[in-house]
Amino acid sequence: MTKLAIQDGLVIGVDIGGTKVAAGLVDGSGEILAQTRTPMVPTGEAAAGLKAVISAIESVSAKYPEIVKQHGLLRGVGICSPGPLDPKAGVVINPPNLPCWRNFPLSAEVAKVYRVPVKVDNDANAAALAEARWGAGRGHRYVFYATIGTGIGTGIVFDGRIYHGRTGAAGEGGHVSIDYHGPQCQ
Repeated sequence: MTKLAIQDGLVIGVDIGGTKVAAGLVDGSGEILAQTRTPMVPTGEAAAGLKAVISAIESVSAKYPEIVKQHGLLRGVGICSPGPLDPKAGVVINPPNLPCWRNFPLSAEVAKVYRVPVKVDNDANAAALAEARWGAGRGHRYVFYATIGTGIGTGIVFDGRIYHGRTGAAGEGGHVSIDYHGPQCQ
């Protein structure tokens, strides 16, 4: 345990997709200590989707349980999820690939279990920020990132910060309204 850079605590990162939940336990130096991948339950009750997320978090926590739970060194959980969502409130609004979560308070639900700060943002925004900090976007003032998988998403980073826009949906290239007064997306 002495080689772990735990002085600043540990964080858990969670990547939720339409078909999977991936999670990693990371120390203060950025080293990934444990990682896992589990199936996502995109349809049905919201609780089933939440259970998949909690299962992934528990799986990566199990490698160092004495550090994560007993010593209180888990400092927070960061979750990226398909959008649209409200990043300030941590609410997943209406993701086309996760119909189990409509106006689902993901941040609050995970915080109830772990009693640490939980930050939720759009998966493409999180990828854009990572690219700006550690990838090909490093050193650039503006970064635009597009992701194509189960869904399509885009993220924008200005001056090292995610640009959310007035409504929190800036860069939501995967969800563009053609006719504001038209039929609601399904």
